[in-house]
Amino acid sequence: MLIEVDTHCHSVASTHAYSTVKELAQSAKENGLKGFALTDHAPYSPDSPHIWHFHNLKCLPEEIHGVRVLPGAEANIIDLEGNIDLGNYELRNLKWVIASFHTPVVSNGTYDDYTRAYINLAKKYELVDVIGHCETINFPFDYELVLKHFKEYEKLVEINESSIRNRKGSRDNCYTILKICKKYDIPIVVNTDCHYCDSIGKVPVSEEMINSLEFPRELILNSDYDRLMEYINRKRG
Repeated sequence: MLIEVDTHCHSVASTHAYSTVKELAQSAKENGLKGFALTDHAPYSPDSPHIWHFHNLKCLPEEIHGVRVLPGAEANIIDLEGNIDLGNYELRNLKWVIASFHTPVVSNGTYDDYTRAYINLAKKYELVDVIGHCETINFPFDYELVLKHFKEYEKLVEINESSIRNRKGSRDNCYTILKICKKYDIPIVVNTDCHYCDSIGKVPVSEEMINSLEFPRELILNSDYDRLMEYINRKRG
């Protein structure tokens, strides 16, 4: 099994997803995971929950069905300066934060704009962990330049199974990203962007790509539960 923790999962709190937290945990256990990050969309997305959803994640138990639940969010990059729609209060109280571009929020940039936005984001937000589905053709950028900045500022690069399967051009772009990450020893996470519980933890297409490139397993942070938790505890104290 390639991953022990699925680091990008949506519950019914994101209105285009179809599973409860308990259903996600049950499927995670059945699919052999040790944990998952609950990363519903932050407020600027049309389908997002209210901000108090993120304030109240503390009510969830640390484990459900014996599976670790990491309270998190998928923040939106809201402008071409790389700002996001979560404040310091939310960032400090979450265990896992993805930051992503989404077309309902930003769609009017250029290659240079998106390059600048990603670099600014990496520099500004210490508590953003992952850059979400950055392989999408809707937001082109200078891969080599930006990925080097992600490494410098400790931003993990996401390989998103759902994007590879469903978004035109994403597979080829993921190959390019993986080659750069391998060249410069840039850590990644591989995940499902799960919107229905049965798919949690299942990344066969990503795994095939990673194997074909002989990508180092030690660069896949969520391939090992303990290594991922060490990263989280070190970063957040």
